[in-house]
Amino acid sequence: MIRVFLGLILSIIISTSAFAGDTAERNIIGFSPDGVWFAFEEYGSSDGTGAPYANIYIININKDTWAKGTPIRVTFGEEVAPISRARNAAMERAKPILDELKITEPGVLLVSKPVTEISANPRRVDFYRHMNLRTPDKKLSYVLKEIDFPLSERCKSFGLEKEKGFSLSITRGGAPLAEVYKDKTVPATRFCPLRYSISDVIEFNVPSGPTQHIILVHRFSRGFEGPDSRFIAVPVTIK
Repeated sequence: MIRVFLGLILSIIISTSAFAGDTAERNIIGFSPDGVWFAFEEYGSSDGTGAPYANIYIININKDTWAKGTPIRVTFGEEVAPISRARNAAMERAKPILDELKITEPGVLLVSKPVTEISANPRRVDFYRHMNLRTPDKKLSYVLKEIDFPLSERCKSFGLEKEKGFSLSITRGGAPLAEVYKDKTVPATRFCPLRYSISDVIEFNVPSGPTQHIILVHRFSRGFEGPDSRFIAVPVTIK
């Protein structure tokens, strides 16, 4: 009986890991005091090889562009090693840039939905900007809609029907405010995206300036053992 039970457990573990894919974790590094720059890290182990990786992104919020010398990407090919080794190497390379841009402020995490969370609608988040401001007119929502794009030549070999892009809109008190982002094309760096969901909303209040939101979006792309997840940062200025 014990052998049968252990065999069942092993079967479940093997079946699960065979289709696990690669789920990245994220670490919010922070903002510059003037709200111009935002930095975050994604890290994990590659599916197939188990090798660690760590990527650090530093974004100019006003221009929606990368800081010079970024993104920083660290991987060891197929060498299996602790994830901390990749993270430490990436942070060592990023530190001079973070110091130069004075990225020291943490911001406020308003929403966080990991990929493992069961959600009625993974493409919508509803929240208040402050726990003591909980009236209907203070409720904000971000709504993500997926958009179908024709397959690129690179993705046709995977047997997909469409590549997915997305748009992002904001509402206040249930009333639509604006579409804050919309893909015009699907960048090749998204590696044949299959779907998206909203991960996090981070707020930073700039002294004597506008409030900045960063919406981190989960991007799921075709991987070696199943869909791989990574992050896309969408900056939004709240007026």
